[in-house]
Amino acid sequence: MRTEVRFAGTGGQGLVKAAAVLAHALGVEASYDVVQTQFYSGQISGGPSCGDVVIDEERVGYPWVLSPSILVAMSQPAVYDHAPRLKPGAKILVDDIMVEDVAIVPPEAEIYWAPFTRLGDEAGFRKAANMAALGVFAKFSGLLTLEQVEAAVLALAPGNPKINQKAVRLGFETTLALHTRKTGETTEFVQQAFRGV
Repeated sequence: MRTEVRFAGTGGQGLVKAAAVLAHALGVEASYDVVQTQFYSGQISGGPSCGDVVIDEERVGYPWVLSPSILVAMSQPAVYDHAPRLKPGAKILVDDIMVEDVAIVPPEAEIYWAPFTRLGDEAGFRKAANMAALGVFAKFSGLLTLEQVEAAVLALAPGNPKINQKAVRLGFETTLALHTRKTGETTEFVQQAFRGV
């Protein structure tokens, strides 16, 4: 069954690298058919950035993510930009420090709060939040074991291997909080758009 995954945030968070490591884990360590793509703004840091992975048990016929089945959102703009395009019944994992407003997420999608940034800090380097997100994704999706993700991290991830491994383990062991929607929940982003601000 085809699964479309998008890691979205801002340049400098290591989202393209996270997607590449995920694709390696799925394709090499777990023998899925995968395609990894990415897009980002021309800025070095701070602009929008995405790393995408398409997963299937059979050959992937179309390589691009159009409607993510799982969105890993590591910044507030990532939620605003990508949540409206989620596949019906999708799941979104949002960083509980970098994201506050999730009201724009379609009502049929499930929202989970994840401590990506805090886990990066706990591992010893904030930029390891992307590796923590990999660990969270592996456990949450059920597609990978901790050992498979760790092998991919050691093969491909830059930086300090011990910090990266610790971040992956912390992510794999974390428990996510399901977001409970409030009646009439609206987003400030949408309110401003309608006011023309």
